[in-house]
Amino acid sequence: MHIKYNSHYWYSLQSYKCVTVFLIAMTLAGCVTVTPVITKQDAEQIWQARSNYLYQQTHWTAHLTLIGVTAEQKFKTRAIWEQKGDYYTIKLRDFIGRTVAIIDGSPEQVSAKTSKGEQFKGDSSEQLIKQLFDIQIPVAGMRYWLLGLPKPNVEVKQLALNDQGLAELVSQQGWAMNYPYYLEYDPLKMPSQVLFAYDDIDLTVKVSQWVFNTE
Repeated sequence: MHIKYNSHYWYSLQSYKCVTVFLIAMTLAGCVTVTPVITKQDAEQIWQARSNYLYQQTHWTAHLTLIGVTAEQKFKTRAIWEQKGDYYTIKLRDFIGRTVAIIDGSPEQVSAKTSKGEQFKGDSSEQLIKQLFDIQIPVAGMRYWLLGLPKPNVEVKQLALNDQGLAELVSQQGWAMNYPYYLEYDPLKMPSQVLFAYDDIDLTVKVSQWVFNTE
């Protein structure tokens, strides 16, 4: 993972670490023969610190495998998703590594270019991906849901945490996201698999690599 420190980033990082270490230390104090127990309140404090930290990380890259099943079709693709603030680039690749399409998005416009040289423009990535590949992918929300976070300023129908303060379930905008697996990416755990469900659509997203950059 490639991270360069600035004062704001360092403060956020230290806050997350301090909350986690403090809670674990308090649990262990005087209980060397007892299995540590993190209470619901502890988990919620860890969740809040982790969320505050991740919402500040606006430049990241995720290497994905996406598997989808609908009533009409099954599909599987690889992708590299780079997010820079409100701008993003999603490179869709086949399974021998060839880029088949590149989608660039901004608050104003979304464009796509295929390996055949075709170019398209649209108002949203969801519409453009549906037009090109007949796949429904919730790009606007996925920017946050991939991280294990709710989308800001949108009603959260359901949020369930595990005893480590990590999301087990997030439900928003008709989509339900389950998080069965996390992997350690210093300084915190990140989702390595997310299960998306919406009506008759089931998406499984496997993340093989997370890269954060604070530039």
